[in-house]
Amino acid sequence: MPTGLTRRRFLGASAAAAFFAACSRGGGSDDASPAKPPPLGSDPFTLGVASGDPTSDSVVLWTRLAPVPLEGGGMPDTDVEVGWQVGTDESLSDVVAEGVALAVPELGHSLHVDAVGLGADRHYWYRFFVGDWETQIARTRTMPKPDASPERLRFGQVSCQNYDAAFFTAYTDLAAHDPDLVVHCGDYIYERPSTDAGEGFEEIVVRDDPVPEALDIDGYRNRYGLYKQDENLLAAHAVAPWLVTWDDHEVENNYTSDSPEADSETPDRESFLARRAAAYQAWWEHMPVRMEAPVGPDLAIYRRTSFGDLARFLVLDTRQYRTPQTCGDPDIPIGDVGPRCDAAFDPATTVFGPEQEQWIDDELGTSPALWNILVQQIVMQQWRFAPGNAAWNLDQWDGYPAARDRLLATIRDSGAPNPVVLTGDVHSSWVGGLVEDFDDPESPTLGTEFVAPGISSDPGAVAAVVDTVLANSPHIAWAEAMHRGWVFHDVTRDTWTTEYRLVDNAEVEESPVTTASAWSLSAGTGKAAIAR
Repeated sequence: MPTGLTRRRFLGASAAAAFFAACSRGGGSDDASPAKPPPLGSDPFTLGVASGDPTSDSVVLWTRLAPVPLEGGGMPDTDVEVGWQVGTDESLSDVVAEGVALAVPELGHSLHVDAVGLGADRHYWYRFFVGDWETQIARTRTMPKPDASPERLRFGQVSCQNYDAAFFTAYTDLAAHDPDLVVHCGDYIYERPSTDAGEGFEEIVVRDDPVPEALDIDGYRNRYGLYKQDENLLAAHAVAPWLVTWDDHEVENNYTSDSPEADSETPDRESFLARRAAAYQAWWEHMPVRMEAPVGPDLAIYRRTSFGDLARFLVLDTRQYRTPQTCGDPDIPIGDVGPRCDAAFDPATTVFGPEQEQWIDDELGTSPALWNILVQQIVMQQWRFAPGNAAWNLDQWDGYPAARDRLLATIRDSGAPNPVVLTGDVHSSWVGGLVEDFDDPESPTLGTEFVAPGISSDPGAVAAVVDTVLANSPHIAWAEAMHRGWVFHDVTRDTWTTEYRLVDNAEVEESPVTTASAWSLSAGTGKAAIAR
């Protein structure tokens, strides 16, 4: 929470923003003109627009006023009324919803407008305006009604966008594919430039990152301010609504729960939780999400979105509630690689936390969807580096085998058809089966996992172990760790088709993007199993 901001004032600001957004929803409002703003000096819409968390009759519209985005935003310390419009055509000649929303300094002058009363399963266009300034007109869409049976869903899967490591070229290719939805598996920002990564982490720097490591709310706002100005990212936000979750870098590399990384600038629990509170607030301020702003270091972000009865998305959180990793050596910079210890097999060890685990059980057990999709962060399929217990990636599900066994049992016992897991985190591409026993080549397959490459993050050491992991892991069908990119999923009632769209050289602007590998799943098996 920012210095000087009381809980009462924070809650009041959140309520005021929600009230102003709500009081003018719907079509033909007479009060859709905002009051004259204070002098702004330059364009306040430098961070563009976004939409997300769509339902069958609403979608969240986002923007943030930030004329000086790398210096805290550059806005005066006052509330500002901002107009918004939603229409059925690209020119906004047919406005069906409009209103005035209140941007308050305590929330970074960010806006989350829940545009309600819209028609199901159709595209809309929207914009924001204040004074003489207005945003671009961007496109979004609503979902089909819950009892509808749509024939097709096309969506993109992305993750891991380190600003200075490469260009965000993959996003322009994604936008050109005209998706219905974009799913982000986490690491939307990195908390620090690559040049500040410390010993043991040497990364190629392709473009300048002038914003220092984020430790407080202003620092995190500036990090988002840098990323949000990227033209490729702006283009991808302007074509479709997004479903977003976070991973570690939205706060700090490899943090778990209330435990920072080994060489953290905020090493004690109290200072780290203050940092986490700032990071969670900044994430909320910059994401098009349907949830109240956080107060303090906690924010429940796991939630469900359905595309009729064709697909159900469970958007999950593997960072906030996870049991801190005790098996690694905290004195080793890359201490998340090592042998498992007894704690990894403790039934009390968790990745999701008890409440989220129960929620997943309930959602999968009652899902009417044909395809059941888990959007999460860390690799679920086993990566075996060598026989025995010598080396595991302890930051992945491999570090939490007891928790993974519970989740796989839930997937198996729920009866939810065609489970598919979407993952990010490791800056590389993987396609593999989720099986009951990863060390038994004959073990039945429960579902499939698609791991997205990084949009720009360097694959690093992963490239060196791909062949070894493939040789020791018969449940993994394919892997590639030399290129950045994104994943395109085309889902019908019979078939799920996936294309890995990889950038030829993400260190060169406008480098070509091509399909490196394609996969198909059949809904008829009910297991969403790849051929092994």
